[in-house]
Amino acid sequence: MSQATLEHTGKRQILVNAAAEVFARQGFAKTRVSDISQHAGVGKGTVYEYFSSKEELFFAVFEWIKNEIRSRVEAVVNDHTPARDVLTTVFRTTAEIITEHREIFSMNLEFWAASRGSAFEDRFSAGCQSMYHEYRELTAEIVRRGQREGEFRPDLDADRISVVIVSALDGLGVQCWFDETVDAVGAAGAFAEALCGGLCVEER
Repeated sequence: MSQATLEHTGKRQILVNAAAEVFARQGFAKTRVSDISQHAGVGKGTVYEYFSSKEELFFAVFEWIKNEIRSRVEAVVNDHTPARDVLTTVFRTTAEIITEHREIFSMNLEFWAASRGSAFEDRFSAGCQSMYHEYRELTAEIVRRGQREGEFRPDLDADRISVVIVSALDGLGVQCWFDETVDAVGAAGAFAEALCGGLCVEER
């Protein structure tokens, strides 16, 4: 990668980080591009060298968070520990990410509402569908792995279980946004323990 490419990537990420912080603090609707440029310590024109609009900046933040979630969860999934331990760690890792980016979840809800009926609605919907699909595949594969290794019950539908798992974790993010007293990591750990208790083959 050339020095120019590295500099381009670095400046772009600085703007994405700044946008995430400003969006989280002020909300998407109230944020101006000039607010982001000021927070990043650059001129407004610099922002437009990388992004054509505030909406494009939002999608860049969305992709950044999605990639972070995927990379951190995939690192856990690729571990060779028993499936039950992997699933529990995935829950805790996801809860940690939710806690770290608590304000970002509100931004997603706000942008979804703001994009209704606009040219960005389909793009945002597609992005969310892709994120949920990837996460469902990751969790379903953990369940199937546990079934192959004789740890989880073979009669269970891994794909359907993954839908409920993702729904639960997504709902946890919403609760954390509304109620800062929610202990996301503790709740995820308790849920994982209860779920794995039902998934595991009974010892005879």
